[in-house]
Amino acid sequence: MRFAEIENGRVRYVLPAELAEEYQILTPCAVEIPLDSSLAEGDVYDQAAVDAVSLAAFRAKRDRLFAETEWVRQRHSDHVDMAVDDEVNWDAWLDYWQGLRDMPGQEGFDAGSPVWPEKPE
Repeated sequence: MRFAEIENGRVRYVLPAELAEEYQILTPCAVEIPLDSSLAEGDVYDQAAVDAVSLAAFRAKRDRLFAETEWVRQRHSDHVDMAVDDEVNWDAWLDYWQGLRDMPGQEGFDAGSPVWPEKPE
């Protein structure tokens, strides 16, 4: 996999595939998108295409975050069945999931570098 930094439709930097394995250059908020193998520094890149692929990558990651926390829903259901009070922790998870749902509607939302809500413990 190769990594590139694209700003305003222009490629600013491309990390070769052989180095991408060794170096973690993505920020925690970044999403990965596939790039054309011929992409080079200075190339003009279709920003609409970048935005579309970034949105798809964002949605895939958000779906994965929902799937990874499905166990919490099951645990809560078990607690309800056993009359165990976990309301405080449950509210934190509800806020987290709502935050994930609300992200695309937030002012200034950028699918390429989303600000993810903090996952409860």
